[in-house]
Amino acid sequence: MDDVLVLWDIDGTLLNAGGVGRDLYDAVFLQLFGRSLAAYAPMAGRTDRAIIAETLMLAGVDEPLRYIDPFITGLGVHAPLMRTAMASRGQVLPGAAAALALVGGHARQSVLTGNVRPLAEVKLAALGLHEGLDLRIGAYGDDHEDRAQLVEVARGRAAAVHAPSSSPGFAGRSTVVVGDTPLDVAAALSAGARAVGVATGSYPAADLAAAGAHAVLPSLANTSLVLEALLG
Repeated sequence: MDDVLVLWDIDGTLLNAGGVGRDLYDAVFLQLFGRSLAAYAPMAGRTDRAIIAETLMLAGVDEPLRYIDPFITGLGVHAPLMRTAMASRGQVLPGAAAALALVGGHARQSVLTGNVRPLAEVKLAALGLHEGLDLRIGAYGDDHEDRAQLVEVARGRAAAVHAPSSSPGFAGRSTVVVGDTPLDVAAALSAGARAVGVATGSYPAADLAAAGAHAVLPSLANTSLVLEALLG
């Protein structure tokens, strides 16, 4: 099924990062402003661009928008230094590795994540989840502040790489977005994609269903259910 594009969220869907993301924010903020962070913006389902902007406002930084790009650069520089911490504190969520291996035999697959790309790559590689994912065609938190726009970013990249064998732009429900928050579901629906919720993050299955997910899974542990939900 080369004409299907499956886009996986990372945190709360494939893995638990064990607080590494917050540690990374602390390191970059300290480098830029010479002090520690006292509060963080909500992170679940949001892009790093949006999280950074709100976190800087909470910290009382003057003209916070001017620091978003420098902060993103800092995340990229510091992310590789977090790989050891990620390997020791991170956790692959049940069934994630098997689901990626199975789906990879049936569809193109990448990520749609709020993480900036360097951090996404570190998290996935540290926990051995990068195999089978074509990260060239994913969409990341440094691409756009609005998660809904990331669906179109990924479609465009996938079409550019796989155009000879793909349907035009992986349109409509030939794109499948898998995530653990209502924001993942909303991003998929706004782009006309298929939305599959996974209740392994901070939101229960009922919330994902109420957000409009076409299918909701309790976890990725049952690979036959995963395949049916994504491609059935």
